[in-house]
Amino acid sequence: MKIFKVIIFLIIFMNIAYGNDNIAMIEVQKMFETRVKPNGEMIFTEVPRGLIVSIDEDVFFKTGREKIRLDGTCILNEIADILNETGKVCVIEGHTENVKPEISCYKSNWELSLARANNITIYLMRCAKVNPEKLFSIGYGEFMPFKSNVSDKAAMNNRIDFVILDYKTKR
Repeated sequence: MKIFKVIIFLIIFMNIAYGNDNIAMIEVQKMFETRVKPNGEMIFTEVPRGLIVSIDEDVFFKTGREKIRLDGTCILNEIADILNETGKVCVIEGHTENVKPEISCYKSNWELSLARANNITIYLMRCAKVNPEKLFSIGYGEFMPFKSNVSDKAAMNNRIDFVILDYKTKR
């Protein structure tokens, strides 16, 4: 009986100390599948660092622009709720194709991808109240095209990846 009480104490302590980090990636994916309904494509990829949720850029941005569309904020609010509930760390990655849009004010796609990732990160922190210590942003431009097994998914080169990390990080 004493061992049982010690085990219960450890479980409670671990949940208090570490939050909900013990939520499995499959559960996080189910949360995204049931609650996030973008008008564009959403693709899930399991990787050693966690779960990548790839969403078409058109859900959040107009071509060549970095300002978040009003209807894109609804999707971001759902994502924020999931991040807040799970306590997971999320890396927001901006990706573009290798053709520079003519209407962009940026000199390169890398700059555009970084501005987009930063704007989503700022929105999640300021408007959706996600803990800033749980968010990172990166822009890859055209340098990490989307590949699904062997076939190219060129349409998904313009995307935002939400990488939900499956391990602890410290700032």
